[in-house]
Amino acid sequence: MKQKAMDGKLVVRPLIGCLTHTHFWEGPCRAGHKEDMTVEAETKAADETFKESVEALKGVIDEVQFTEPMDVRYDESFVVKKDLFEKIGENLDEIDCFLCMGWRIPKLERYNKPVIIWQNGNEGIDFAAYCRSIGVEAYVAMDLQDVNEIAHILWVRKAVRNTRALVLTAGSLPTFGIQSLIRDPEVLRQRYGFEVVKLPFTAIFKYMDEITDEEAKPIAEKIIAGSADTQVNTDWFINDIKYYLAAKKMMDIYDCNAFSTACHELCTTEIPQNRKFTPCMCHSIMKDEGIPSGCEEDLNALMAMLIMQYAANRPAFMGNPNHETDELLRIHHAVPALCMNGYGTKPLEYKLWAFTGQGFGGKLQVDFTENDDDYVTLGRFNPAGDTICIKKGKVIRSEYADTYCSPYYYIQMDDAREYMHNLAGFGHHQVLIFGDYTKLIKKIAKVMNFNVLEG
Repeated sequence: MKQKAMDGKLVVRPLIGCLTHTHFWEGPCRAGHKEDMTVEAETKAADETFKESVEALKGVIDEVQFTEPMDVRYDESFVVKKDLFEKIGENLDEIDCFLCMGWRIPKLERYNKPVIIWQNGNEGIDFAAYCRSIGVEAYVAMDLQDVNEIAHILWVRKAVRNTRALVLTAGSLPTFGIQSLIRDPEVLRQRYGFEVVKLPFTAIFKYMDEITDEEAKPIAEKIIAGSADTQVNTDWFINDIKYYLAAKKMMDIYDCNAFSTACHELCTTEIPQNRKFTPCMCHSIMKDEGIPSGCEEDLNALMAMLIMQYAANRPAFMGNPNHETDELLRIHHAVPALCMNGYGTKPLEYKLWAFTGQGFGGKLQVDFTENDDDYVTLGRFNPAGDTICIKKGKVIRSEYADTYCSPYYYIQMDDAREYMHNLAGFGHHQVLIFGDYTKLIKKIAKVMNFNVLEG
């Protein structure tokens, strides 16, 4: 399988700029005490600044991988020496952006690389405004908090660009279940770098037949053992795991790290009936592994899932919305994950029930009121792929149905009626993550160039 997008790093080259003078003088841009303005004193101060800057890098988020920090000093000619610029430009195709600390670095814009300017004051703001005026991407960070937020947003963008989804399809446009879907995945590749590989939804079954019971049983038994209430046929449950393993095998072959599959079209073939499985567990397991996995070929939801899952560092749920009251929305599907409070957190408790009345097709029943945050965030892209609709709400109860799509989550929000009307421009599947990420999504939108409608 292609490396998980969440495992990738934002590769940053730290550049510590410093203006040191060739001798002492004072004037309209330079004044102070002579003992602090000699070559020796300024050299010592520059050495200390470099040391402190390198130390400060230790506070930057783990999503960033730094190259060797560079000491970029220059004198009152305001010219960086040629050999230094050659070092700055080495292996530039491997660098995602510069982190410019201390003084600005004259003519750094020549490389046309994004730059984060960590400088609290006129230097950073001025240099950023200049860069932006000539088409160079630039961000100002007043402190470590800013650096980490900007770096995380750039990392999210890179993660999306490094996502390649295997979509198993019946080939109909639009599909029966999702007429509002983004019909041309090339829109997503050109706009966001997100690639889609489409193959027939029947292509997976030869891989499923290659999965042995010995491969699937340990996974099935672990999930069954962790269930507080198991109502699925445990003999058939292994078929859900075989489908999941077959999907991962296909993702290995086609170098993908995200997944989606046809649902209505798959169902009508009666292949799931004959093989006694549904794809629901595949989606739940993958998301807990950090692999975006969406239902029904829904690229609108999958695109939202990439951004929201990467931004929040936690798996997402997706489901069908219904208006209950003007202050209450209901959403339901059979694809919750267990690490909804964040990767590395304690998995939520769950029941393992069956999607079908016959007892096949495992589905996790998870109580979303175990949310560590007060709120959840909902999101979905429109059919044009250029706008996301987002909404904040609060899960107040969870309910379960013995068959079909379940759990049901009841979400309190300020105007559910207006939100449902807004979705007429976006489509029905909603992606849900724990926590209020509306503000962060708006900031990501500015960097990734999509619009936001807050419902």
